[in-house]
Amino acid sequence: MAYNPQVTDAKVVSHNPKNGLFEIVASLKDRTVCRLTYETDEAGGARATHISRLLQEPCPICRKDFLCNCMDKFKENISAQALEHTGVPTA
Repeated sequence: MAYNPQVTDAKVVSHNPKNGLFEIVASLKDRTVCRLTYETDEAGGARATHISRLLQEPCPICRKDFLCNCMDKFKENISAQALEHTGVPTA
């Protein structure tokens, strides 16, 4: 069975318009919560630079209850869904 993350809720938790960095916390359907860090380019597009799983639930992939890098494989998928929910913040 392949893991298919589905974002149910996302919100912008920090935004720095001076350097174009912002963070989104995304809640997934399987109760996993992830923090995504983004940078914006001069055209206004956002690119996810980092994803980390907040340690509220065990990892849905490896079932570890501590830090792992499993969510890195799904960063682009989760990032696209989170941006659909929130959009790119503007200054």
